[in-house]
Amino acid sequence: MKRIGLPLLLSALLVLGSCGSEKTAATAAIQSAVSAWTAVKDNVAKIMPDEAKSMDGAIAAAQASLEQGDAKAALAAAKDLPARIQQLSEGLATKEGELRGVWEAMSAGLPGVVATIQRRVDILSKVKSLPAGIDRAAFAGAKASLAQATQMWSEAQSEQKSGNLASAVSKAMGVKDLVVKILPALNMPVPEALRT
Repeated sequence: MKRIGLPLLLSALLVLGSCGSEKTAATAAIQSAVSAWTAVKDNVAKIMPDEAKSMDGAIAAAQASLEQGDAKAALAAAKDLPARIQQLSEGLATKEGELRGVWEAMSAGLPGVVATIQRRVDILSKVKSLPAGIDRAAFAGAKASLAQATQMWSEAQSEQKSGNLASAVSKAMGVKDLVVKILPALNMPVPEALRT
């Protein structure tokens, strides 16, 4: 039986020890990230859903590297996650304030504009011939878009009540975009507030 030289044995033990410590460090870093993320994930998801998805992906990637036996990659992927989570957490109040401001502006103006469009559509639906400048196809399209806008506004309100501000604002912006297209089709002016 061949004897393994002492230097070779020592270097093998060092490599194994290094691998073991990397795995331990990677495991600890991932656990730290998961723990920090669990504490703030729900709030981040309601205010910054894209960033929440990105963080979920980053944690999953680190865990996958560790499961595949690549402790070095897992550690590299996980070591900065707690700091990133801390940044997200600290930015929540500012982002929430921004979204609340946008929501309040939208909810102050959009329902009134939608109601005005609905009245115009109701009146035009009763006449035998549409006024000059409004053709049947454009009117039909405006009616369909109005129904969609009404549904989206209802969904936006539900999201806002649930605390999902990012989703509420996104849906409200969709309503605004629809309204801006409907108004000219009905020969109605687009309010200045909706042009920005």
